[in-house]
Amino acid sequence: MKKLALYFMLLAVTGPSFSFSMDQYPGKAKARIENLMKWEEKFGFSGSVLIVKDGEILLNKGYGFANNNAKFLNSPKTTFYIASVSKPITALGVMKLVEDKKVKLSDDLTKYFPQVPDNKKAISIEMLLTHMSGLKHTYSCDNIADRSKAIETILNKTSMIAEPGAKYNYSGDNYTLLAAIIEIVSGEPFEDYISKAVLQPAGIYKEAFTGRIPESQYNDFASPIENSAYKSLKDIEPTWGRKGRAGMILSVEDLYKIDKAFTSYKILHPGTVSEILTPKIKGSTGSNYGYGFNIDKSIRGTKVFGHSGDDDGVGHSVDYLDFPDEKTKIFIASNSGMYSGTSWSAVISSLLQRLLFESSYTYPSDKLFYNEFIKFHTEELEKYEGVYQSGNNSYQIWINNDRQLVLSPVGDEVAKTLNFSDVYLQKNILTKSILEETHNNQFSLLQNNTRNDNSFEILKNKLTGFWQSLEKKNGVLDHIEVLGTANIWSGNYQADIGTWFKLIFKNKTQLFRLEWDAKNKIAGFGGNRIPYPLMFTLNGIAKGEFIGFDAPNGRAIAVNFLGQDKNDRNTMEVNFGIGSPLILENTGDMHELPKRSAGELLYHIITTKGISATIREATEIKEKKLDRFDVDEGDLNDFGYKLLNENKLNEAIVMFSIMVQAFPESANGFDSLGEAYLKAGNKREALRNYKKSLELNPENETAKRVVEELKYDK
Repeated sequence: MKKLALYFMLLAVTGPSFSFSMDQYPGKAKARIENLMKWEEKFGFSGSVLIVKDGEILLNKGYGFANNNAKFLNSPKTTFYIASVSKPITALGVMKLVEDKKVKLSDDLTKYFPQVPDNKKAISIEMLLTHMSGLKHTYSCDNIADRSKAIETILNKTSMIAEPGAKYNYSGDNYTLLAAIIEIVSGEPFEDYISKAVLQPAGIYKEAFTGRIPESQYNDFASPIENSAYKSLKDIEPTWGRKGRAGMILSVEDLYKIDKAFTSYKILHPGTVSEILTPKIKGSTGSNYGYGFNIDKSIRGTKVFGHSGDDDGVGHSVDYLDFPDEKTKIFIASNSGMYSGTSWSAVISSLLQRLLFESSYTYPSDKLFYNEFIKFHTEELEKYEGVYQSGNNSYQIWINNDRQLVLSPVGDEVAKTLNFSDVYLQKNILTKSILEETHNNQFSLLQNNTRNDNSFEILKNKLTGFWQSLEKKNGVLDHIEVLGTANIWSGNYQADIGTWFKLIFKNKTQLFRLEWDAKNKIAGFGGNRIPYPLMFTLNGIAKGEFIGFDAPNGRAIAVNFLGQDKNDRNTMEVNFGIGSPLILENTGDMHELPKRSAGELLYHIITTKGISATIREATEIKEKKLDRFDVDEGDLNDFGYKLLNENKLNEAIVMFSIMVQAFPESANGFDSLGEAYLKAGNKREALRNYKKSLELNPENETAKRVVEELKYDK
């Protein structure tokens, strides 16, 4: 299922002269950026980047290949699936209707849709634009091609998380309804209206929507990532799960054209542009939200507009940023999927901003640049796994599901080990003290480190509920372990750095982070994401030699394993390119290492190597490697349904069969397996598994219905 990023968006009040010559800007800035992009391309980035600085094109170039078969390269004209960056474009279309007095921002849904439920009648067009409708974020229209059915689904089946106008909640369904309103008011398809109202004034005359790409444009757009359900962007159906909220296909040059047309008033009048760029709502991320756009401040206190979007089912991500105070614009589109759980466009955006806005920031030289990486078999990598330690410094080496080694520093001394500043070390100590105090229902430190009384009350209530909920679920807290502090590169401009920590309860260990703003005040709390800035993927360059990359700090990490005799415990040398290398001994401890997801691995194998290889791997996990894998019922079920939704029926049946073998008392597992057999047309096996599900859970209404329908079916 696709995932859409919430941060960033678009525009500035003035734009530079429109030119795509990257040779206009001589000097160090261009050379530094090109060197950075050379590194990033080697470490996995593919896509296009366009940067405007002080009215000049600083960079306009493609990187990596545009398709999976490496037949043609990305260029500035390569088009990508821009996902949620479609939302501000939809907003421009709505505001054109407002300008033309065809709709009013105060209009409620009853003016456009019949039979609106009572709890949704007060939703206005302005609430849809600003995500204040109260609608839950769903993907309920993903497979719906009919507009009336999509409207009916959202109005009658999408739940409300708050009263209309009471609370900000990012929901793609808001923009699905806006697309429907555009069609109803304009009397023409959404795509045709947006083309005439927004794209053509910007000088874009090509087809820019899913379902409309002509065959002649094939070489102009990037392919989805490997293992995507889509072989081409042409395969993405133009359902109402995409119209308005996503579904557009554009290049970085196209995005720049839209920016220029918008900010030079070729699309809308100056008064409307000003209204759009006026903050309306304080979002949950801490940023202000306007009509379709985030309106924010950078960590330097300067103004920034932007929107980002990513779809992990397609593997494309886009960042669109405008810093009007600093006369800088950044447009990034990527088809390289995710970098350690974060979109590549967000990684590139963060690094480019450091180069553009931090004069002291430097990037690695070419001396540590390797042309080829070695792919090792998992069996060859397993001998390196373990916890390595020297004094208080501890590093975990483990294998991820991409069959690569991962280096994870852990412990309170991590920041010092990584040569972060004293500020980071102080944050480690302060975070632990705040957590210990709030766990004991004391809040003086928390209050001293929040921005204002309102922020303090919000955080106090959140932490109070947080401790109660976690201990109820996981048992008594044993201790707190701070992992370290590092840069945040998720795109949240309210947070500069984050401090990651583990909470070790009686029954479970969980991971969270505390976020800090540029004034050293708490910007946010929560997020059980893996601390990506403290986790490095290692690429092999020779036997026992690996190289990783510290993306937030722009430096290479060299790792060498010494004493590789199978009878010896390994010694690991870690070199961050600063100071003396760290020498650590393998403790032989394996139980603290992160476990690999069995579901994720089996999904990868079944989609790349087939069913037989998957069955062999599942058997080996069960018989030999259970202690290194997390065999989770929900995980297996999710990947089974991913296969089912991709219409890989035999593969889904195998995944669900593995699930019920691992969890023979799972009523949900047999229900899922029955559904897969039914979709494959095997009614006999479907009936048998639904009966088993009903036996395990007599309250399963779906199983009751299907069993009743099938039991007399010959």
